[in-house]
Amino acid sequence: MRSQNTQERPDITVVMAARAGDRQASEQLIRDCLPLVYNIVGRALDGHSDVDDVVQETMMRVLDGLPGLEQPDRFRSWLVAITVRQIRDRWRRGRTGLTVESLEENASEPVPQADFSDLAILRLALSGQRREAVEATRWLEDEEREVLALWWMESAGELTRGELSVACGLTPQHAAVRVQRVKERLETARTVVRAVTASPRCPDLAAVLTSWDGRPSALWRKRLARHVRDCPQCLLSSSDLIPAEGLLAGLALVPAPVGLAGLVLARVLRADSAGAGVGAGTRTASGASRTARTIGRLATKPAAAAAAGAVTLAAAGVAWYTAAGSHEPAARPAVAAPRSPAASSAAPSPRASASRTPAPTSTPTAVPATTAAVRFSGRHGLRSVDNPGDYVSQSGRLGVLGPVGTTSSATTRQAATFTFVPGLADPRCYSLRDATGRYLRHYAFRIRLDTDDRSAIFRKDATFCPRPGFTVGSVSLESYNYPGRYLRHRDNLQLWLDPSETTAAYRASRSFVLVTPWT
Repeated sequence: MRSQNTQERPDITVVMAARAGDRQASEQLIRDCLPLVYNIVGRALDGHSDVDDVVQETMMRVLDGLPGLEQPDRFRSWLVAITVRQIRDRWRRGRTGLTVESLEENASEPVPQADFSDLAILRLALSGQRREAVEATRWLEDEEREVLALWWMESAGELTRGELSVACGLTPQHAAVRVQRVKERLETARTVVRAVTASPRCPDLAAVLTSWDGRPSALWRKRLARHVRDCPQCLLSSSDLIPAEGLLAGLALVPAPVGLAGLVLARVLRADSAGAGVGAGTRTASGASRTARTIGRLATKPAAAAAAGAVTLAAAGVAWYTAAGSHEPAARPAVAAPRSPAASSAAPSPRASASRTPAPTSTPTAVPATTAAVRFSGRHGLRSVDNPGDYVSQSGRLGVLGPVGTTSSATTRQAATFTFVPGLADPRCYSLRDATGRYLRHYAFRIRLDTDDRSAIFRKDATFCPRPGFTVGSVSLESYNYPGRYLRHRDNLQLWLDPSETTAAYRASRSFVLVTPWT
């Protein structure tokens, strides 16, 4: 099945015109092909920092090789085959590079951005089983992800089985065997994801996970799959899984970054304008090339790109991207208007810990609410509104609601104390850091504590915006990148990021009182 959006598919006449050297046709070809190439490379490399480079090199090889393409109607198969070769070349370079690159060179490499699974979940606003399917791709081997990337595009209607076979260099029969094997491993990974994120989690599985570092891998997929296969409780939790083909059918492509499009256009326009004569046409091409290079440079500076990217694109005449751009949440005020009559008209913004508050001798003192304009920072505890003796705390890497009092150990008190710092994704909001340097964040909607990996998705996951709580002086923490979802405790006292509900019980379960820390 093919995608219904024929506007994104290269027409044979466009391919032939680009092959003949038509600059506008070459630009159109880039616009048509870039989303497909970006999604294949992104899924195969799982968002590695080399993704943009591989996509650029692929597009340049395609344009350079166009004059030798004898069958324009086979362009799409040829394009995907080149994409797969570039992915494999990158793997080979990466594996050999580990033995020849110096430590100094490795230290200077840019920090990888969010992996492709996170980008897909965020930009396509995936939830439920579609989100779980994307999460499951993290548990596959590199070679498996290559086939998965192609089959994913086939299931979404972007490729045919014939195009997939050509790209893999296999007969349709052998390609079908490879695809079936990857599908089975993806389905196994989905059962693992469901079991790991289950609430409550199987006690026997929890024992198996005690030595897990929290990073999905093929090795751990095999270990956990053996347990899930033989565990009635884990099997029951995955009994309602829909076949992956049904989830992927018609699923939109993750839009390519605007900076990446600018970099590719810059290289094409620069090459095209190199041999152009002096005149208006040359000035136009040079101006467009400078604009595209500017967009490319802005790609490494997200804040500047957000402010200047759209203006630059419009000036260059390539505003075609805006229709498929990122669906990042718009910046929101640090405090919203109250949502219930019980909430105070002023946002609950407790005063900074820097104020010399006397150390408590019994129950920690609630930090009084003040005006929304005043920021609060420093160390605080978060006491539950509906469970007054319990506080936001941690059990290993997971967020829980636990009892803390004056007779509690220093370790227990420390686990329930967090330092409020300006939000990693938006300084108008907050991020909560524990004594070991880990941040409170959500992962698959479960609240957990992780070390900052400097990725964009981590910064968003670890940023919460304060909202008025259920009672006067209390506060609720709304997710920055999932507006409408709040940090709350469930009946089992586990902390989750759950969608808003209007019931009093729900609003109480997501409300907390900030208190001064224990001594």
